[in-house]
Amino acid sequence: MFDIAIFAALGWERRAVTAGLEAVRVRVRARVWSGRAGALSCVVVQTGVGPGRAAAAAAAVDAGAFLACGCAGALAPDLGGGDVVLADAVIALDASGRVERRVAGATPPSLARAAAGEGIRLRTGPIASSPTVLATAAAKRVAAESGALAVDMESAAVAAEAERRGLPFAALRVVLDVADQALPLADALVDGASGEVRLGRAVVALAPRPWLWPPMARLARHTRLADRRLRAIVAAALRDGAFIPRSTERPAPRAAVR
Repeated sequence: MFDIAIFAALGWERRAVTAGLEAVRVRVRARVWSGRAGALSCVVVQTGVGPGRAAAAAAAVDAGAFLACGCAGALAPDLGGGDVVLADAVIALDASGRVERRVAGATPPSLARAAAGEGIRLRTGPIASSPTVLATAAAKRVAAESGALAVDMESAAVAAEAERRGLPFAALRVVLDVADQALPLADALVDGASGEVRLGRAVVALAPRPWLWPPMARLARHTRLADRRLRAIVAAALRDGAFIPRSTERPAPRAAVR
């Protein structure tokens, strides 16, 4: 069993996490990595996109605490690209953007300290999880009625599995797209199963659509900023004693993934 399991949907999110670990190695199963954060053993799972994949990944991991991390879309209009949100609750939305259920989250002090030490703005509040990409500002406005600061697609599924097992859970998200920002071609540009960007498809899709070049360039800038911020805060938090209070650790962990 691992001390901490960290779940990231996309390839660049996972790479930002594993960059902060020591002794990283690929597990036998695809898109699973293990490593250490000081005395703690960690497993990092690149889940792919969506709640179904995240739920399956969380169910397959044996760990003492769960963390969902990566990027999110801002729902609060005062959040900018690269801002960090730490969830005190995770709100599962239905396909219409309405609240389906709410799961409590944890706010480990190490994350706040890590953000402050890196000069990164961190907000604490609810994070919503949507079963679909919220690709328009109008869809985000509906989701914002839940009271959430930001929205992703996987945190609620990981939180639900942690709740089912009675495990500590935290969610950390870096803002990629702001509240009034659309996500053109979002579903087409990322492979849902692997969480990797389809570069060839992106070029083919964008080449005949020059009106999409400016918003995609803006998204690319935000992605680079989000990547840097996520790497910095994850590395700092891991150095600070990882994400979950040490009182939640279990004795003599044995690294294993089912």
